[in-house]
Amino acid sequence: MTPTVSFRTFGCRLNQTETEAASAAFRAAGFAVLAFDQPANVVVFNTCTVTSKAEQKARRELRLAVRRSPDAVIVATGCYAELDPAALAELAPRVVVLPGSRKGALPTLAADLAAAFAEGLDPLDEARRSVAAAEGASVDPFFFDPGDYRHRSRAALKVQDGCNNRCTYCRVCLARGRSVSLDPALALERARVLEGLGYPEIVLTGVNLSHYRAGGLGFPGLVELLARETDHVAYRVSSWEPDGVDDAFLRAFALPRVRPHLHLATQSGSDAVLRAMGRAYRRADVLRAVSDARAAKGDPFIGMDLIMGFPGEGDDEFVDSVDLIQRTAPAWVHAFTFSPRPGTKAFGMKPRVPERLAVERAARVAELAVRGRADFASRRVGKTLLAVPELADGDRPLARTEHDDEGAALFRARVAANGLSVLVAEPAARSTGPVTVRAVSADYLKLDVRGLPPDARGEFSCRVTGAANGSDADLAAEYRP
Repeated sequence: MTPTVSFRTFGCRLNQTETEAASAAFRAAGFAVLAFDQPANVVVFNTCTVTSKAEQKARRELRLAVRRSPDAVIVATGCYAELDPAALAELAPRVVVLPGSRKGALPTLAADLAAAFAEGLDPLDEARRSVAAAEGASVDPFFFDPGDYRHRSRAALKVQDGCNNRCTYCRVCLARGRSVSLDPALALERARVLEGLGYPEIVLTGVNLSHYRAGGLGFPGLVELLARETDHVAYRVSSWEPDGVDDAFLRAFALPRVRPHLHLATQSGSDAVLRAMGRAYRRADVLRAVSDARAAKGDPFIGMDLIMGFPGEGDDEFVDSVDLIQRTAPAWVHAFTFSPRPGTKAFGMKPRVPERLAVERAARVAELAVRGRADFASRRVGKTLLAVPELADGDRPLARTEHDDEGAALFRARVAANGLSVLVAEPAARSTGPVTVRAVSADYLKLDVRGLPPDARGEFSCRVTGAANGSDADLAAEYRP
């Protein structure tokens, strides 16, 4: 029988990218990859340690997986597994912990487990042996199988790992170590493979892309190289530091094939809080970064991260963050509450902000975020945008059948990788005429696009015709040949 494996990923886009690579390695070794909620022979948890809630969720879901698949080998890896392996190992007897710094050994582990199943050996013993061998081996932090991004319209390319910053609240630098970067020649080779496979866009990912240094290039130089030496694929920056928005970055960001999307790891609008956080910039740098990015790219999608309730954040400091949002008018803000992490300077900082107050502040910022997103979406009405259809997995059962105005049958299904609900043409109706699809624009908005040819693939142009209630989720558009 074919052995089976499932995956559960927590945390950042980089973790998601690494899980994709691990999934490809298990498939190459002969495993069938199942949805996480199905019983499997092997279950891989790629964990996160940014917040205590992320760790709690990983523990809870790991226990559920053990009950669902009591004879499975449970592999726990990622940042939480790096910093607190004992907490995960003690959850169940069949848990095997592969520290996050050894995550590059997952392809070898996949091959070893496949051999154990084929030869009738105990897979748990083999997993433990394989993980023990990885402790003294050299592992590649950029293990990768280009192109195997099932259920996704975009590919991701990991070019950097680790962080040289020592922000007072963050454990990622402890879990991931110092910055390492992918050689530019290898990055270009992988980008060309993805372009050849037909992906219209590549998301460049890392822990802190501003620390990219390899082959004499910084990150802006890498972007310029990739854009110059590929033919048509577009590039998106996953996240960026506000103080890194300098002339070199702006030149790269302004390139035609770089998406109009910039997510700034801002964290606070208060200089006093930023100083306590150990961040290298101040609010004036954030204001300048947003202004310069808009000058370079028109009206790009600008997102921010903000931490509410950091120790010492009083009413005045919170007002500074609200004021920063109002001054910069970002298209989205990801607001979350401060989580004291063991091993960081902020763990014992005083005065603590009551959790109730931090939650209230995060909710206030979330309201501003929704309003900013609606305002950004409304500015797209009447404009022509590039978009990519979000295609469903045809092997999954149909949840509902509908018909558009032209009578073409449609179905709504779930995309396993990101949980988006999408509308695509039913296979039997693909040749009956234009259809309506759910698509995502280059500037990160969701669109219902009418009139798309049933055999259309990849990137297309569409004109936004309207928005219901100012919501980006309700933007309507017409296909433009």
